Amino acid sequence: MHLGRATIRQNAPFASDLARLFPSLPLPDILINTDDYNRVLLLAERFSARMPYVSAYLERELERAEVCQPWDPAGVSMGHRVMFRLDDEPLTRLGRLTYPNQPFGNRGNVPILGPVGAALIGMHRNSTIEWLDDGATRTLTVLDYGW
Repeated sequence: MHLGRATIRQNAPFASDLARLFPSLPLPDILINTDDYNRVLLLAERFSARMPYVSAYLERELERAEVCQPWDPAGVSMGHRVMFRLDDEPLTRLGRLTYPNQPFGNRGNVPILGPVGAALIGMHRNSTIEWLDDGATRTLTVLDYGW
């Protein structure tokens, strides 16, 4: 059962700038369960002063997300292992989407408060998204997830 589109308040200082930062690719559909939605929203709000860009990016993703019940199938969820590709690299990467309380730097952890983790949340197989990284446009494509 899908609960519909999410609506959150726009309190992030850079939220209005995000649209101009991602001009070339249309945004992919994302599906997030209510548990992840609520926890990631809380993180975005708590880290808005220390990490305004990531916080604004997460708020944008949550605002446009389709939200479902926790027991319904969703896109990439917190704790999921995910196989993805960055840019046009031939290398396939494998990681687990984690909260900040997970040991940082553990091999395979992809923190939700990093640019790659923020891009992964809610994505489906074969979906691609862009973000700006130090002035360069980066792309991420999800190949598989959920095991």
